[in-house]
Amino acid sequence: MIAGYGLRLFLGFAGIVLVMLVVSALVFFSLFGGYRKEIDRSELRTAGNALGVEILRNLRRADAVDRDQLVMLIHEQSEHAGLMVVLTDGRGRVLRGFGPARGLPDGAIGVQYADIMHDAGADGWLDTKLRVGGESRTALARILVASPDSSSTASDSVVLMAVTFNDDDRFAGYEELVGRLLVAGLAGLLVAVLVAMILSRQLMRPLEALTAVVRGFGPDRYDMRASESGPSQIRDLAAAFNGMAERISSNERAMRGFIADVSHELRTPLTSIRGFVEALRDGTVTDPARRESSLEVIQDETRRMLRMIEQLLDLSRLEAGHYRLERSPFELEELFAHVVSMFESRAQEAGVALRAEIAPGAGPLEADFDRLVQVLNNLVDNALRHTTKGEIVFSAVESNGSVEIVVRDTGEGIAAEHLDHLFDRFWQPESRSGPGAGLGLAISREIVRAHGGRIDAQSELGWGTTITFWLPAK
Repeated sequence: MIAGYGLRLFLGFAGIVLVMLVVSALVFFSLFGGYRKEIDRSELRTAGNALGVEILRNLRRADAVDRDQLVMLIHEQSEHAGLMVVLTDGRGRVLRGFGPARGLPDGAIGVQYADIMHDAGADGWLDTKLRVGGESRTALARILVASPDSSSTASDSVVLMAVTFNDDDRFAGYEELVGRLLVAGLAGLLVAVLVAMILSRQLMRPLEALTAVVRGFGPDRYDMRASESGPSQIRDLAAAFNGMAERISSNERAMRGFIADVSHELRTPLTSIRGFVEALRDGTVTDPARRESSLEVIQDETRRMLRMIEQLLDLSRLEAGHYRLERSPFELEELFAHVVSMFESRAQEAGVALRAEIAPGAGPLEADFDRLVQVLNNLVDNALRHTTKGEIVFSAVESNGSVEIVVRDTGEGIAAEHLDHLFDRFWQPESRSGPGAGLGLAISREIVRAHGGRIDAQSELGWGTTITFWLPAK
């Protein structure tokens, strides 16, 4: 696949260069056509002017010069210049005896005295065409001898002169120039192909290295990372792969830790259940009170495992985004009153004050009421288990489009080095161990995130803990 991409890249470079050369050649020859016409016209004009002077000199003494000699003179001069020269009268009829005009139809050039007078350029020459032997040739015509009376275009005293090339090879250096251009183009194409090969190879080298890393990445090789070198797109691709590889590695470590944590958490109740079951089955426990106590322990441990499994499934659905929130509008007073009613008697038994504070203008919320009750239950339950005196306050205030909900206690607090792990699953510091499995805060964090919010914790040993989460206002 990489080799195929490299070949396509090389062919793409070569194709671009080839198209550029072809377009350049077409444009050049298109422009060169006009340049050739200018060269032809300049050569015709230069040679025609020189011949015209000689012919005019001989025509002025035509009475003393034989017409055949004049024709021979014109023929020699035109052969030397590589031109065909035709003399006509004012009506464009070829003067008698001029051999080079035998190929002209009807012995005329189709240009008259009036045409030249009206359309000739500043240099006195008129662009025209001569048909010689069935072939149309570029020609120039001019007045050689003017009529004394400009209105008499048929006067025998008017002599017109037309010049054209003897053959179609008018610009002698044209073929040589084309040949040189072709050689230069082929040389440029060869160099461009070599440069394309080098560039495509340089582009493919980091891509091939990245491909090798991707192919080798997998179980037991999650530490492989791509070198972020080469063109910017390749560097971006390598950086994206490295980020993905880091996330996969992190997830793999988390999964292994999760399996180890679940195994550890389930081992204790299962071991306890197994011990009591074997004691009951072997008849070791015969006293009815002890049998009843053993069955209660088995039941409690079973409930604890079921609760842990339900929490794990709940957490898994939240983390995967598969849980659908049932959003509805409600007031914060309703939420706080519900939570206070659940923990009020327990707080009184523990000798801890429980109160709620809602700032004016806070709320309402549009969220999953039951899930937010679950969040506050987890936070207040943790606070009650680790607060022996003082108070637990949960408050709400609206700021910058968000509702800030705070649960603050005056309990034992958490060491600063443990705060980063507070919302990790199964994590509990030794100073805050309890009957839970360490999943409540992890679930609370995922519920807050599912609502588009965030959660944070601050604590100080001996002074208490404050947990704050933010939710979008309605």
